[in-house]
Amino acid sequence: METLLKIIVSGLDNAGKTSILTALDKKYDFERDIVQLKPTIRVEYHKMNFLKNNTIFWDMGGQETYREIYVNYQDVYFDATDLLIYVIDVQDPDRFDDSLEYLNAILTFFSESEMGVPIIITFHKFDPELKTDEEILSNIEKLREKILNEYPDFNILFQQSSIYDIISIVQLVSYGLSVFDKKFFELSELLEYYLKIFNNQALIVLDRNGIIVSEYYSDIEPDVYVELLESIKEHLFLLKRMEEEKYEGNFDFTSTEGKLFSYLLKTKINNDIFFVSAVLKEEQKVKFFERFPNFLDDLTKIIKQLI
Repeated sequence: METLLKIIVSGLDNAGKTSILTALDKKYDFERDIVQLKPTIRVEYHKMNFLKNNTIFWDMGGQETYREIYVNYQDVYFDATDLLIYVIDVQDPDRFDDSLEYLNAILTFFSESEMGVPIIITFHKFDPELKTDEEILSNIEKLREKILNEYPDFNILFQQSSIYDIISIVQLVSYGLSVFDKKFFELSELLEYYLKIFNNQALIVLDRNGIIVSEYYSDIEPDVYVELLESIKEHLFLLKRMEEEKYEGNFDFTSTEGKLFSYLLKTKINNDIFFVSAVLKEEQKVKFFERFPNFLDDLTKIIKQLI
């Protein structure tokens, strides 16, 4: 039976909320669209199907005028929320206090209404060149500790995201959607089990929209990790093009520069399409394709329970 999920995407103006949803939808060639984005007026709605769930993202305009409206009419905007994605701009420390104040207003409503809403807080605009910036990293850790100390009763997951790292955007939404069914834990265990059998670098299950259903990675060297991320990014781009071009092939294959091979394999489960993205080394290919049918059988059993 299909369910309808209400996901609030909130934060201050210019935090990057609409950019996240634009990047998620487009997967590639979205930078021009994001540059041209205008401030969200009141609320914009984005619909997405994820497994058996119809998902509505409420993109809440973050300008002060609208924030006052949301806070004054909280039962209209925040009631029946299934997931809150709260976006904090890590490049704007002067507004951290304002952002935390707005977050507090939302969580106070959830608490007073006895709503056990899962929360993802993403430290956004954490662009690739900032990953070693000590001031940014210190600010993120301080914000994280402060939020955890002030809201111990909430189930909060922290993420870091950037529109220049599409994988971080996909993971942000994927982790949020996965909280709605305990079968996702079994799925993660399955991927961990087969990753050890295959002895490969990454195993990822995506739906037809390119949303990660589950993923698992091995411990790999830093230089190989960069190549791994590029392989996964190529798969997301390829999947989007396949959707747009109505591609009907059973699977596609891409090889990466250097040490790794990446495979994108298409499978049909209960009239729905899923993809398995696998990244591995040359010497692991034989074992992978020998055992892949067994993995697919086990994967299908769990996915059927999710859809």
